[in-house]
Amino acid sequence: MALLACAIATLLGELLVRVFDISNVVALFLFTVVVVALRWGKVAGSVAALVGVTCFDFFFVPPVLAFRLSDAQYLFTFVLTLVIALVTGQLVARIRAEAASALAGERRAVALADVARDLSATSTVMQIASVCSHRIAPLFGATGVLLKPDVEGGMADIDGAIVSASASGHRMHYIPLISPTRTRGVLAFHREAAWVLDEDDQRQLEACCALVAQALDRVHFTDEARDTLVRMEGERFRHTLLAAVSHDLKTPLTAIRGLAETLELGNASSPAEGRDMARAIHRQADAMHRQVSNLLDLARMQDDGTHLELDWHDVGEVVGSALAAMDVVLGHRHVNIEWPPGLPLVHMDARLFEHVIVNLLDNAAKHTPASASIWICAHKDEDCLMIDVEDDGPGLPPDMARHIPTATCARNAPGTGLGLALCQSIVQAHGGSMDVFGGKSRGVCFRVSLPIADMPELEREVL
Repeated sequence: MALLACAIATLLGELLVRVFDISNVVALFLFTVVVVALRWGKVAGSVAALVGVTCFDFFFVPPVLAFRLSDAQYLFTFVLTLVIALVTGQLVARIRAEAASALAGERRAVALADVARDLSATSTVMQIASVCSHRIAPLFGATGVLLKPDVEGGMADIDGAIVSASASGHRMHYIPLISPTRTRGVLAFHREAAWVLDEDDQRQLEACCALVAQALDRVHFTDEARDTLVRMEGERFRHTLLAAVSHDLKTPLTAIRGLAETLELGNASSPAEGRDMARAIHRQADAMHRQVSNLLDLARMQDDGTHLELDWHDVGEVVGSALAAMDVVLGHRHVNIEWPPGLPLVHMDARLFEHVIVNLLDNAAKHTPASASIWICAHKDEDCLMIDVEDDGPGLPPDMARHIPTATCARNAPGTGLGLALCQSIVQAHGGSMDVFGGKSRGVCFRVSLPIADMPELEREVL
């Protein structure tokens, strides 16, 4: 390219020399050297300087087409022109190299900023491994995988694609990910070409690995903080359950013990009174059984989550089943059912939702006299089915309205709301909500809201 540029400059010089002085041709060759050095570097600029001076001597200095000097002053011109051309070429090549280095540094800085941004958005080790494979490794013309210590301290492949390149002859490069606290893993790169990085690329690779180590550190401590919070919540929940069990089981156990002692001592005035005591023991045992069932169900939901066996059900049938199960507990209380026709089927777990109605009825029975009334009402409100369980008991203080966890504690009768907490968990698992407020006259109304979904056509035909 240097020779071609000098040839073009010579042709242009032939045209210029017809109009301008020969000294202007020297400037044309100097300009050619600058262009060649700027475009193709230091070596090409030096070649252009030597060839340009030679062409100037051969084609333009008398005698033309010969390497002889008719005037000794041209010797000084040749030397000076050659020196200026070489120095200019070197300076231009250096400027070109510095510009290229600055551009490369800018690209590395942008790439490092992109890596830092992507890593800052990660919240799991898998996401960090994805950044390593798809963002960091391509920067160095390689493929990469993140290796992390497993439980036994060995290296485990995070993304399921551990490299077997060592056995197949591929070039491997391993970089430890060292955080301020410990070594978090290893970043493994492989490619078929030899792994050769210049100083700048090596620094960029080390910076990327430092960012990965910091991200792994952050995710590790975030997970630890989350686990600690879960453990603390679990301990708090267990203490709450223990308090609930101690409070809710104390009353039936005391009653059972007192009735049993009366029967044991033979203090019953008649066989009928003895049978009444036996029935009372049976009722108290059922109450204790419900409390234990609530406790176990609530603990199971807390530990494993709520597993719903969903199907399309008529809520009225589920309420009827709950009423049948609570017949003895409700006793002589008058239950009023207001159930309009044409209510849609609901996609629910019938067994768990029956627990909801049973616990709400049990809650009403606990806090109302034997002659009280209970209302069970249902109505459709846009895309929700509303079910109200209302009683005419003592009611709630104004500041306790719509506060389910402590609603029962506001009553005078014993209870800690364990059943209500279970109700709320089940309803929320169905995508619904549960509220509490004062009744129409007095007492308390618990409202359960369940979402109404469109039944698939196939299931509609089966039903």
